[in-house]
Parts: sequence; structure tokens; C-alpha cells
Amino acid sequence: MPIDGEQLFWELVEPLYADPAVQRSTMMGLPCVRLNGRFFASLDRRTAALLVKLPADRVAQLITAGDGEAFAPAGRVFREWVAMPQPDRDRWRGLLAEARDHAAGPVAGAANTGDHGRFAGFAQAGLDFLAGLEHDNTKRFFDDHRSTYQRELLEPAKAFIVALGAILRERVTADLRAEPRVGGSLFRIANDLRFTPSRPPYKPHLDIAFWQGPTGPRRDPSLILRLSPTTILLGAGVMPRTGPALRAYRDALRDPQRAAEIDRHVTALEADGAQLSEPTRARPPAGFDPTGPATRFAVRDGFHLTRVYPHPRAVTTPALVEWCADRLTPYAPLHRWLTHAGRAAG
Repeated sequence: MPIDGEQLFWELVEPLYADPAVQRSTMMGLPCVRLNGRFFASLDRRTAALLVKLPADRVAQLITAGDGEAFAPAGRVFREWVAMPQPDRDRWRGLLAEARDHAAGPVAGAANTGDHGRFAGFAQAGLDFLAGLEHDNTKRFFDDHRSTYQRELLEPAKAFIVALGAILRERVTADLRAEPRVGGSLFRIANDLRFTPSRPPYKPHLDIAFWQGPTGPRRDPSLILRLSPTTILLGAGVMPRTGPALRAYRDALRDPQRAAEIDRHVTALEADGAQLSEPTRARPPAGFDPTGPATRFAVRDGFHLTRVYPHPRAVTTPALVEWCADRLTPYAPLHRWLTHAGRAAG
């Protein structure tokens, strides 16, 4: 069934409004989206094409490659806007993220992001904020220190995601998603208390994920990172699967060669200090040899394999990007295995 362009536009744009800086607006009578007052995306209702604002050279590159068309209403060419007439969920999502980042530009007055939004490390003030939140996990504390969170953690984290994502796409897969926004690669620091009101209101850490797939890091295989007050957790995995994805995962585990392959990947990482997350069931499903290598994965509908490190000296410097990349790269074979198993559900 063909995708409706306008329906897809709103599907992809709606989550962006979780950021208070993103607002609805209009431009020449067209619905559009702004970040801090800057237009970055719109919808041409005449053609149902996505319109995104990017640097003029990037627009020219897309048009030359046949990946986009010039936006020229009434014959007037807008050099910084490109039209994407063919609805494509992954392509549109990536371009929206790129346009949003372009609209963000350099972060004025943001500490530890460096010139042009380059990552310069997480300042000690940001780490101290996480320690304070761990000690006093209340809305009052967070509100009193909100500007510190935004300046010393949130904005540097976005630059960090861009920098680390570029390296991981070279080392792991070009299809890895790195979206520098809350709701993308950056998880919300506030807990959802609607169904678990006993939880603290905030997480005293930053969670970051680089994922591969159409649905996002909560369902697709991901490389993950957690920055806590004194430690960094790094690893890979996928959340518990259900339905066709779970059946495909189990089918992969029933293949002796593929079961031996994932066991080999995980065992090698465990030998280097990584730990497997807890099982999701007490016993494996029917049909699995309880003594075979697949069993420990069959009792997990999904899992994460992670290692926790004390903060390196690099945590407050740009060198943290390479430090993390070097420790995430060995998870590439496991990530590829999980991604391939998920695709079998297709």
C-alpha cells in the first residue's frame, strides 16, 4: 500500500514537538516547523512533497544526485530548500533530523560544545549536576538546575552524538542512525510516571543509543551508552522482541551455525569484561537443546551486553569520542547478527 506523503509528514514531525524549542508555523500558506524561530521543514500540499532547509551546497548535492528536486514555487528558486516528492519513511526521517540540526546551528553560549557545535567534552559542572540529581531526585532540584542540565549536558550530548555517530557509521555500518535530539538518539531524562508512579521523577544519567532499523532504539538493535556521575556504560543489544520479530530471532537461534556465531561473539566480549543482561524467562522455549549454545539466548527475548567503565580522563575533552568509539567497535559483529535476525521477520 503506497504511503501518503502528508500523513507521513505529520507522523514524523509530531514527535519533534516534544522539544519545546520546536514549534508549528506556516510559510507561504504551507504548514511548516521551526526551531527557535528558524524554519527547517515544511510540506508542499500541492505535491505532498517534504521540504527541508539545508545549506545551499547540500541542496545542490541532493538535486545533482537525483535524490531531491528544486523548490521553485511560481518560478522562484529557493537555493536552501529541497523538495523530496517520494514518500520514504527512513529517508524523510533522516533529512528532517539533518534539517533540524542545520537550524540549530552553533549553540550560543553553550559550554563545552566548541566552535560550530563541535564536541569539546562533558564539563565537570554537568557531571556534578548528575551527582546532585542522584542525591536529590526531585522536581525542585531539577527545575533549580535546569539551565545547567541544558547547557552542560543536553547541548554537549547532541554534539557528542553527531561526532561519535560519524565514526560508528564508518566502523559498524553506514545505516546506523545517530539523531542528536531528545526522542532520537538521546533518551529523555524525565521518567514516565503514568504507569509507575513509584519511580523517581528523573534518571540521574544520560542514555544515548545509535540504532539500525525503521522503528527506533526502543525496538531496533542498538549500540548504547550511559553517562552516569562517575561511570560510562557501553554495549549493544536489543529490547525484548515480540510477534514476528521474536519468532525470527528464535529461528536464527535454532540454526546451529548462527547460534554458534552469536555465542562466539558474546563469549569474546564477556572475556573482555562485558556482562549479559538478565533472562526474561525461566526456561527456553520448546525445541531448544538445554545444553546447546543457543539456550542462554533463547531464555532472553532480547538482551544487552554491556561493560561499565570508570570515567576516563577524556570525559571532559573531545578525546571522549574516540575513546567510546574504540570500545563500541568490538560490538559490531554482535550488532550485525541481531540486525540480520530482525530482518528475517520482514
